[in-house]
Amino acid sequence: MQNRNITLDAIRTLAIVLMVVFHFAYDLRFFGWVDWNVPNGKGWREFRYVILTLFFVSVGASLVLGNYRKFSLKMFLLRLFSIAFWAAVISLFTYYFFNANWIFFGVLHFIVVASVLCVPLIRKPILSLLLGFVAVTLFNSGLVSSKWPFNLISLSLPHSPNDYVAIFPWIGVVLFGIAIGHVLKSGFDPVAKWNIPNKLTLLGRHSLVVYILHQPIFFALFGTIYWLSSSV
Repeated sequence: MQNRNITLDAIRTLAIVLMVVFHFAYDLRFFGWVDWNVPNGKGWREFRYVILTLFFVSVGASLVLGNYRKFSLKMFLLRLFSIAFWAAVISLFTYYFFNANWIFFGVLHFIVVASVLCVPLIRKPILSLLLGFVAVTLFNSGLVSSKWPFNLISLSLPHSPNDYVAIFPWIGVVLFGIAIGHVLKSGFDPVAKWNIPNKLTLLGRHSLVVYILHQPIFFALFGTIYWLSSSV
């Protein structure tokens, strides 16, 4: 059995912790208890970018570490189906409860698409790196819109969904992650030298579960507090 790369687990753990903090602040604003401009205010937008960068670098690196020795189409598709299923659940839930801002292409949707697009490159770190720079350059130069390809589709999609991840430039970050994954697979694992307890990277090893559950828990908790305070 392949040993885990502790550095990658630590990166995912940091990403998931920061995401929980970000959504905690977002939910406080949603229930009207703070006036912070989450997610689009100064500082908060950049905070989200840091979280997405950590997540998507991890996606690219995980594609390499999980598949470079032997690619199992069955395991890849099972993992993809699991993520796609929860992405669909999130879309349906938000469409029902937050119709004007429902999530049609959020983090999980993006991971599904990015995994399909990038898995052919898992053994091509140099090409992945170059294509990553191309993707980011296309976006920064304005040649590709952050709304692509949805701006080409005649559907009544929300202008301000509660979560949206643009294919450009974020596909470039996944491609950078593939290049980083090749560095990690060569034995580079600096965090392993810290001898940190396994429980400190537990969230990173179960990031999908945490991603799915934390917001329903927050909403149940905050909703109950809001209902109790309103009924007093």
